[in-house]
Amino acid sequence: MTGKDIIYIILAYLLGGICTGYYLVRFKTGQDIRDSGSGGVGARNVGRVLGKPGFIVTLFGDALKGLLAILLARQFKISEFAVSLVLVAVIMGHIWPLPLQFRGGRGIATAIGAYIAYDPQLALLLLGITLLLMVFRRGFILSGLAAFLLLPLVAYAMHLPGHTVAALAGSSVIILFAHRERIRKAFAEVSPQKEA
Repeated sequence: MTGKDIIYIILAYLLGGICTGYYLVRFKTGQDIRDSGSGGVGARNVGRVLGKPGFIVTLFGDALKGLLAILLARQFKISEFAVSLVLVAVIMGHIWPLPLQFRGGRGIATAIGAYIAYDPQLALLLLGITLLLMVFRRGFILSGLAAFLLLPLVAYAMHLPGHTVAALAGSSVIILFAHRERIRKAFAEVSPQKEA
């Protein structure tokens, strides 16, 4: 990996740290979105404060930075191995943004934007797996998280490059970690039903 690759990976992390929802709510209301609702800076929490327009702007803004990170990496012709690290870095930047003392969002919109730019078939596979899982279990978010977990296995089965599979696996672990409280609550709700 060259110095140019490393510099761009760092820049991708910093780009990820520009959390759309935080700055939108700060501009509109002067509030810190992290003091409201779920405490996240993502589209769902912003929607609670600013309504549907805030939800849409945040969703697209967060997805756009993931998309731009990959497109610019390819435009500047860094190595494909480094591009796969850019994918992870921009998601990490959104979840642990330096300007916000490492308290950001949960990474789904940013990851989807990055996946679309990295390889559109990955984004389609993610959607397809999510919809398939929703047939067996209601809940878009939990089905989507399970799809993130399964996607690296599907990529491996499709014989995609090792660095791509590793980047998908790393992204999945980071996103699942960011959603750990939601996952814990979901299992807590299911457990009493099984005991009954």
